[in-house]
Amino acid sequence: MKLLFGKLGISVHHLKCLDEVFSENHEEYQRIETILNSDEFKPIYTEISRELYAGGKKPQGRLRLARQMILGDVIEYIFTGRAYYYATKSDKHFKDFLKLILYSVNQLLIYDSITVNSEIRKLYIEKLEEEIVGTLLYEKPGDIEIAEDLKESNTVLNDARWKRFDLFVDSILPKTLGCPKELIVFAELMRTKKGIVIPLLLIQRLFGEKNPIAPPDFLLVKSNKEIYGIEVGYAKEGQSREFSIRTSIPTFAVDLKNNMHNRCPKCGEIILYCTPVIEAYSNGRLYEQIDEASGSFLCKDCPSFNNGNCKFSNYYGKWKGTEFNGKESEQKRRHYHARCVKDENYDYRRHETAISEHSNEFFAQLPQIQGLENL
Repeated sequence: MKLLFGKLGISVHHLKCLDEVFSENHEEYQRIETILNSDEFKPIYTEISRELYAGGKKPQGRLRLARQMILGDVIEYIFTGRAYYYATKSDKHFKDFLKLILYSVNQLLIYDSITVNSEIRKLYIEKLEEEIVGTLLYEKPGDIEIAEDLKESNTVLNDARWKRFDLFVDSILPKTLGCPKELIVFAELMRTKKGIVIPLLLIQRLFGEKNPIAPPDFLLVKSNKEIYGIEVGYAKEGQSREFSIRTSIPTFAVDLKNNMHNRCPKCGEIILYCTPVIEAYSNGRLYEQIDEASGSFLCKDCPSFNNGNCKFSNYYGKWKGTEFNGKESEQKRRHYHARCVKDENYDYRRHETAISEHSNEFFAQLPQIQGLENL
């Protein structure tokens, strides 16, 4: 990600150089800038600027702030707005583009670790304070006090103290659960070639005959001229329904299968995609390697498996112990890092059973979408 963010930053710096030279040397440009900073325009200018960077998360009220959405949009712009040009050059370029998306998704999921790792969270907040002016970083009232307390706290997601810090932590991350899902759906729509994919991820509202309307995340145009709207996630049925009524375009929701991306209840980190899966997916060989009986990408024969110590291997089942947030584990089947629990036990018919007995069933996470099967 570092090179991509760096080049994006250079583009912004280039535009700032252009603006600076004309602000200092062109009379009409200066006059327009004066208008934009006048009492009439400044409130408009300021409010629109908050759609490019907002110092916090406050979805309602006069001071609406949505930093996590903005940061997520910037990342999605890189892939859906510019980098896809690379994918169009050849079949090899397209496969490399899919690989780039999956590795970048892993990095986005790793960002979420600040919710369970107080040390790296403190370093991140201190870095933001070094690089961003405080009045902008902490634009939302009260956030600076929350940040100070959070830097000294070892609280983690969903423990008794987390509620106070939740919105702030969310605001300094770029939609670390939403963006990965949307990018995986984008990759899968392109890979399966079910039609022409039109990403609408960066378009929050569409203007039309009535009030502006929220579009779905993607439009899919099929060769028979049918058009479908595709929304990522099942929580926006009302929005999708309104879009369908207003446009006559059928719209439906999709999501990742098996509730991916799963958070390991033992360590709190989100389970990532492994290199063999990423390679097989990008080369179109993934489904050849899925075990027919279990429907899984089994790990037992992988050179990196190492008796379940591979950091990407999954165990799906029960576990008896204390979770990352101090709570006792729920006695139901859940996804875990295999290495987190492989040497421990679970209760089966009142008897403790070793999780290691299931090592032949440990599997890797797959980028599979639920909802596209009949399209």
